[in-house]
Amino acid sequence: MKRIFANIAARYDRMNRVMSLALDRRWRRAALASATLPPKGSVLDLACGTGDFTAEILRQCPEAAVVGVDLTPEMLDVARAKLDGRGNVRLQAGDAQDLSVFPNAKFGMVVCAFGFRNFPDKAKALAECSRVLAPGGELVVLELFRPASRLVGTAVRAWLALIAFLFARGASAEYAYLRRSMAGTVSVDEFVVLAEQAGFAILHRRTLPPAATALVMQRRYS
Repeated sequence: MKRIFANIAARYDRMNRVMSLALDRRWRRAALASATLPPKGSVLDLACGTGDFTAEILRQCPEAAVVGVDLTPEMLDVARAKLDGRGNVRLQAGDAQDLSVFPNAKFGMVVCAFGFRNFPDKAKALAECSRVLAPGGELVVLELFRPASRLVGTAVRAWLALIAFLFARGASAEYAYLRRSMAGTVSVDEFVVLAEQAGFAILHRRTLPPAATALVMQRRYS
């Protein structure tokens, strides 16, 4: 996993724009639109990658304190260059399935864009999100879940394959993995069940055409 994302870190943002038809930024804004950003609270950007979600959080809430965690140092290097001097941001390497470096109830919000489908143990990652969230805190997940429609799934994979062939020369294996990760992950309904089992209540669920879903969930009070 680390090798795959290390190899594409330098071109990751450009390929996201191309593969999403430049919709990925709009999807991030839409995912946060139904959430309640803590105005001066702390936010964890899980699987923060190159820092696009952190940048959007700071655009909407400049006084937020954001911690970005990602498994791949090369992705964090891109994020550091992008976020240099922007707000109160700390970036560090870490695994979404083990957030033991953070105490219980540390954050007022956790966000994760396009990360959960890459976590081998999604239930464990959700449990960690619940643990580090303050009671009543929100988890915002933006993801390309497995499409419910086989036709939609086939069309999306064909589009990603075409874009990778045209623009991702030298990284075809890495982008083939990204296509497989979408086909092999859980559906949004299956993910909702996992989230509820981890102690979350679904506040908002929004389909973002053509293939993304935004979920806003709240940690239930104990």
